[in-house]
Amino acid sequence: MSRSTLHRIYETATVVVAVALLLWAIATSARPALPEIAFFMALLLVASFLRIEGAEGSIGFEAAVAFPAIVLFHDPGVAFLAVFAGSLLHGLYLAGAYKRLTLTVFYDTAQLALSYYVAALLYTSAVARSAPMMAKISGYILLVVGYLVIHALFESLRHYCLGDEDLVDLRRALLGQGKALLLITPIVAVEIVTYNTNGPVGFAVAFLPLLLVAHAMRNVSDAGKQNADLVRRNRELSILTESATQILSAEGDQETLRRLTGLLSSLAKMKACAVVTWETNPDAPGTVYRFGECLPTDQEILRWVEAAGFAQSAPSRAFVFQNELRRFPLASGRAIQVLIGIQTPEVIYGILLFETEDPGILKTGSLNLLTLLVNQTALSLQDQLLRREMHEKTHQLESQAATMSTILEVSDGLIGSFDVDAMLTRIAQAVQRALGFEVVVFALHDPKRDEFVRRAHAGLDDVWEEVQKKHVSSSEITTFFNQDFRLSSSFFVPHTALRQSEHGFFVRHDEELTTRPEEWHENDMLLVPLMSAEQVIGYLSVREPHDRRVPTIEKVQTLEIFANQAVQALQSARQYDEIKRLTHIDALTPAYNHRYFQEALAKEIHRHYRLQHEFALAMLDIDDFKQINDTFGHPVGDQILTGLVQELTTNARDIDIVARYGGEEFAIIFPETPSTSARDAANRLRDVIERRDFVLAQISRTLHITVSIGVAVYPADGTTGAELIARADAALYHAKKCGKNRVCLCADLAEGMTGLA
Repeated sequence: MSRSTLHRIYETATVVVAVALLLWAIATSARPALPEIAFFMALLLVASFLRIEGAEGSIGFEAAVAFPAIVLFHDPGVAFLAVFAGSLLHGLYLAGAYKRLTLTVFYDTAQLALSYYVAALLYTSAVARSAPMMAKISGYILLVVGYLVIHALFESLRHYCLGDEDLVDLRRALLGQGKALLLITPIVAVEIVTYNTNGPVGFAVAFLPLLLVAHAMRNVSDAGKQNADLVRRNRELSILTESATQILSAEGDQETLRRLTGLLSSLAKMKACAVVTWETNPDAPGTVYRFGECLPTDQEILRWVEAAGFAQSAPSRAFVFQNELRRFPLASGRAIQVLIGIQTPEVIYGILLFETEDPGILKTGSLNLLTLLVNQTALSLQDQLLRREMHEKTHQLESQAATMSTILEVSDGLIGSFDVDAMLTRIAQAVQRALGFEVVVFALHDPKRDEFVRRAHAGLDDVWEEVQKKHVSSSEITTFFNQDFRLSSSFFVPHTALRQSEHGFFVRHDEELTTRPEEWHENDMLLVPLMSAEQVIGYLSVREPHDRRVPTIEKVQTLEIFANQAVQALQSARQYDEIKRLTHIDALTPAYNHRYFQEALAKEIHRHYRLQHEFALAMLDIDDFKQINDTFGHPVGDQILTGLVQELTTNARDIDIVARYGGEEFAIIFPETPSTSARDAANRLRDVIERRDFVLAQISRTLHITVSIGVAVYPADGTTGAELIARADAALYHAKKCGKNRVCLCADLAEGMTGLA
C-alpha cells in the first residue's frame, strides 16, 4: 500500500470517527442550551480566523473558547460540538474563497474537535464539577498538557502516513502552540470568572483581549517572516556573488558540478542530487555525477534520462515535483524535487535533479536563483569546452608544425647519406618522436627468399637482435594488405581480426572481422606499404601509440609522408650502390675489382673488431687455367672467368663479397662466418663450380674446371688485411700442392707442420 493511499485512509477514518462522535454528542447532550452552544460556536469561529501560519507551523487560538467551555460546563460534548461547528464553518469559508473543497478541510476540523474532546475527557475524569479551586487549576494544567499530547499524536500519525517520520518541525510547531496557550491562560481565567458573574456578555468582553494577543503574535510572526525573508534574500545575494567566482572559475566538469551542488545546498539543504552530462554528440554515453543520498545506480539514472529524451530536449526552466509526484525519486521519504536542463541556446550539456526538504526552494526568488546558477554552470561548461577545443586545436597545430619541422629535418639529414639501415633508423626515430608511437619498425623485401627482413627500428633496443633474426614470409604480410583493413593508403588491422602465427606475427581470421574500436589494443597493427613502381619493397609498422587511441586519418597520412621519405631514401641508396658498384666492378667479370676488395676488407676488419665477431677470407684460383688459355685461346679463358664469377655471386650470400684479385685468382669475404663454418662455405662454392657445364659455342664443346681455395679466419689467422691475404694465399698454395680441387684452411697448415716436426 502506498503512503498516499494510507494517508487518505487515515484522514477518512478520522472524519468518520468525528462525525459519529458528533451524532452521539447531539443525541446525548442535555445541556447547555442551544443558544449557549451557538454563542461558543460563534466565538470559536472568530478564534479560527485568528490562526497564524508561521515558520514554526500553525498556531491556533480556539483554546481561548474551548478550554473555558470545558471548565464551565464540565461536559466534553459541549467543547466538541462548539469546536466542530466553528472549525467546520471556517474551513468551508476558506474552501469557498479558494474554490477548492477537499477531504483535508473535514480532516482538519475532525482532528481539532477530537483533540479537544479527548482533552476534555481527561479533565472531567480527573476533576469533579464541585472540586476546589486548586484542584481545578491542576486540572487545567492537565487539560493543556493533554491537548498538546493528543495534538502531537494526531500530527505524528499524519506525518507517518505521509512517509515523513522526521519530527523536528513537529516539535517546533508544538513549542509555538504551547507558547500561545501560556499567553491565553490569563484570558481563559478571566473568561471563566466573568461568565459566572455576568454570563455570555461578560465572557464576550473578556474574549476581546485575545484579539490583541493574536494581533501582537501575528506582528511577531510577520516580523519573523520578514526577517527570514531578508536572511534568505541576503543568502541568495551571497550565493549569487559566490557563483560568479566559484562556478565560472572552476576547471573540469566534475569540479564545476561539485561547486554548483555546494551553492545549491547553501540555497536549500540538499538531500540528494544527480547530474547527467554528455558530450556534444547525443549518441555518446552520458556521465553520472551523484551527490548526497542518491539511491539509484548510475545505470538506472542513465536509462531514465535516455527514456525521457533529455539529450534531445531538456527543460529550460525549473520544474518542481513534491513527494510522491517526483518524476524519478533519488532519496527515500518526502522531498521536493527540482528538474532543469543544463543548457545554452546552442547545446544541451546535461540534466540536473535536485532534491531537498526545505520548502524555501519553492519561493519564486529561490527557483529563479537556482535557474540562474544552472545557466551559469552551462555557460561555464561551454567556456571550458571551447577552451579545450581551442587547446586541442592549438596543440594539433603545434604538433603539425613540429611534425613538418621533423619531416624537413629528416629530409635534410638524408641528403648525402646512403647507408640504408642508418637512414631508416633516422626516419623510425623521427616517426616515434613526431607521431608518438612507442615502437616503429622498417622491414625490406628480399626477392630471392620472398620474405621481409627487419632492417631498422625505434623502441626495440632490448630485443632488436632477436627480432631482426625472425624474417617474415611475404604471404603473411600481404594478407594484411586487404581492402577490409585499408585506411588511406595504409592498413589498420584490429586485434579482433587476428590470431597468433607460429612466427610471432598475426594473420587474419576470415570468419571474424569486426569494426575497429576507438581505443588502441595491444595487438592492433598499423602497416604502411613502401611502394616503388607499384611494387611493395617493404613496409613500415607502428605499435603502441602514446595516447592509446586508434590514429586519425590525418596522423596516418603524416605517417605515409615518412614512408615516402623512406622509399625515396631507399631508391637513392640503391642508385648510389649501383653507381658505386659499377665503379668498383672488374672490367671483365661482374666481380668487384681489386681496389674495392681492399676497401671492403678493411671495413670488415674494423666492424668485426668492434663486434668481437669472426669472418673468413677465401682466396680462390682456377686449376690449370694457363693450359685452357694456351689450348683454346684467351677469349675462351675470359668466358670461363665470367661464368665462374656468375656461379660465385649466385650461390654466395647477399652479404658475401666476391672480388677479382688478379688474373685467374679471386677473393671472397664471408662476413659473420666463424672458423667452424668457413670450410663448409668454401667447399659449397668449390662443389658448385666443379659441377658446372661451361658451354662454349665458339669451340662447340663444353668444358669443366676445378678450383683450389685457401681460407684464413679473422682474428685467429690475422688481424690486418695483409696478414689475412698472406695466410689465405699460403693455404691456397697448400691446396694446390696437395692435389688441387680442394679447400685448405690456415689451421690445416699448422697441423701439417706439427706432423712434420
